[in-house]
Amino acid sequence: MGYRQYDIIKTITDRIADKEYTDKLPRAVDLAQELHVSTVTVNKAILQLVKRGVLQRKRRDGTRIVPQKYYTGAVIEVLFDGFMSIFSHPFWHHIWEAMIRKLDSEGFRAVITMLKSDPETGLITLGNRNILSRDPASGEKDCARPDFFPAVGRIILGSYEKRFLSFAEETKVPFVTACDPIDPAIPQVSFDFSGGIHDAVAYLHDRGCRKIGFIGQTQSLIHPQLLNKFHAYLNSVQDYSPVDPSCIGSTRPVSGGGAAALQKILKETVPDALIVAYDTQLSEILHLLNEKKITIPVIGCDGLELPDVPANRPVVRAPLRECGKLTAEKIIQAVHIHRKPKSTYLKARFDPGK
Repeated sequence: MGYRQYDIIKTITDRIADKEYTDKLPRAVDLAQELHVSTVTVNKAILQLVKRGVLQRKRRDGTRIVPQKYYTGAVIEVLFDGFMSIFSHPFWHHIWEAMIRKLDSEGFRAVITMLKSDPETGLITLGNRNILSRDPASGEKDCARPDFFPAVGRIILGSYEKRFLSFAEETKVPFVTACDPIDPAIPQVSFDFSGGIHDAVAYLHDRGCRKIGFIGQTQSLIHPQLLNKFHAYLNSVQDYSPVDPSCIGSTRPVSGGGAAALQKILKETVPDALIVAYDTQLSEILHLLNEKKITIPVIGCDGLELPDVPANRPVVRAPLRECGKLTAEKIIQAVHIHRKPKSTYLKARFDPGK
């Protein structure tokens, strides 16, 4: 039986770790002949390792191995479900930078595996054949089973489907999720927005705002805990008055979603203030309000520094860098002691600004 791409990747990384390959890989055609697969399949596997920084390919120079000081074999796979690069994402890059700094200081190397999901639902799709594959041996049709990268530990960002996390558990490699709270049985470092949003609503109410609106996700096909900001808003508003459904606009954290949700609200009413779940939608929301000549307080729930958004605004601030560092610390500890990490919930706090 021939090797699948995953098996080829594992074979190459194992041989690098065992110092069987120390400088260059054999030619792809020779590897293909040895492993009884096509050259195309080998090249696809090599391309994945190039993307992850394990290998370097140069014309007329073959495929070289990244020097040992940069690749020790102690790999942490970071699985990221995002709509743009994690390095440039306004939210995730703060978590990434703190995470990678801690991993690097402890001698670990991070590799990124990009997951693809449906922007409307957040459900993982089968579109990325390098990540999700059909598993005919399972007897199920269209079974989404990830080909995880060979690693000593994993960090999962933004993708929390139950089956996906179950597949991660089946590999027996420790993992931690970060940012959004999910099932308490899953090791995680996540944000608790309840206190921060409660304080934000109280701040607005003290300033005469009675119709406080919300823009963010209000339903989930994955896990009810992903609605933690919405639930915090509902609980906080009801301390003062009944919830007004016309003031609520539902959207996932996708570009354009915030403005569309606000348009829907404005067709029925004009709120006195807004709580916005995702700072990445603040710019489009403020632009629309300005276009409509509506001046109301708008409080975002992440604390990002963004262009076209006032820096001294009131905000519910999530400790992003603390989340990244703590996530890295937990996976490192789990790798060393071979024990399931404990979960930690970090409080997002309200900052009234200047």
